[in-house]
Amino acid sequence: MTIPETMRAVLFYGPKEIRLEMVPVPRPREGEVLLKIGAALTCGTDFKAYRQGHRMLFKELPSPFGHELAGTVVEVGPGVADFRPGMRVVAANSAPCDGCFFCDRGQPQLCDALELHNGAYAEYNCSPAGIVRRNLYPIGDAVDFHIAALCEPLACAIHAVDALAIRPGERVAIIGAGMMALLLVEALKDRGAEITVIGRSPEPLERALAIGAHKVVSAEKSDPVEQVRAFSDGRGADCVFEAVGKPETWTQAIDMVRKGGKVCLFGGCAQGTRVPVDAHRVHYGQVSLFGVFHHTPAYFRQALELLSSGKVRTDLLISGEIPLDDVPGYFKRMSDHPGQKVAVLT
Repeated sequence: MTIPETMRAVLFYGPKEIRLEMVPVPRPREGEVLLKIGAALTCGTDFKAYRQGHRMLFKELPSPFGHELAGTVVEVGPGVADFRPGMRVVAANSAPCDGCFFCDRGQPQLCDALELHNGAYAEYNCSPAGIVRRNLYPIGDAVDFHIAALCEPLACAIHAVDALAIRPGERVAIIGAGMMALLLVEALKDRGAEITVIGRSPEPLERALAIGAHKVVSAEKSDPVEQVRAFSDGRGADCVFEAVGKPETWTQAIDMVRKGGKVCLFGGCAQGTRVPVDAHRVHYGQVSLFGVFHHTPAYFRQALELLSSGKVRTDLLISGEIPLDDVPGYFKRMSDHPGQKVAVLT
């Protein structure tokens, strides 16, 4: 296909300021791959970044925007052997260096040189050499681009579930009923856990039941800690996933877990946040706390396998489509209530 000289792309200029502009189409250099984007997905992280900026995602301004994408290879740079024009692929948004202290210890998500990549809200995107080498994957013809683009957030959920070594039959509580909570449900279903989701609004809780949660608790109508204890013979949940990112729900997660249980602090709080913890309960109750961040190439591959299997209720995760031109207006309209993901089509 003929590659144009310019393309439409959404650029981030600052909090609540994104613009659709015409920019040059990037051309792949050594080890890089140029993709024609088939679909991108909106994401809660993008909405948070839209509202307040993000020091890790936007190192200089203006910056490309969006990070969940799948598409078709249209050009490869020198030295690329595993991909060719016409291949359908899904690209991760990061790649580890494979040579630092953390990579050498099997923690590539903490890589000192972790390369984060944006630019999903555009017609074309050039995957850096590190991502091509470690985190770019072919997808089958039967997997739609918008479904493949779910790999990144699902990989984060699988990472969290794996960190807690969830076993079949364990009673698990998830605080939060947003998109990442639903993806945690999908990952936990694959492990055979008994899942309770805690939220505030009826519609997200109904969606959690439809996607596979066994019970839901309205935090508006009852004390979730008491409810979870009632569901677990008074002891508390075996494992709790906090998927909100607020100090009060971090504290609630620790109160909700049983003695000897595990808590995954999955929802990120702002830098500098301090959370009061009942140190006596953590110590004498032998409660284990896990902070979980991001994903790894291994979890990204697992997410693609799970999505390709057709077991994930993607119809409950993606609510519709919008054209690329509507992205600035959509973020403005939905800034405070992003809801479900939508697919951005070029």
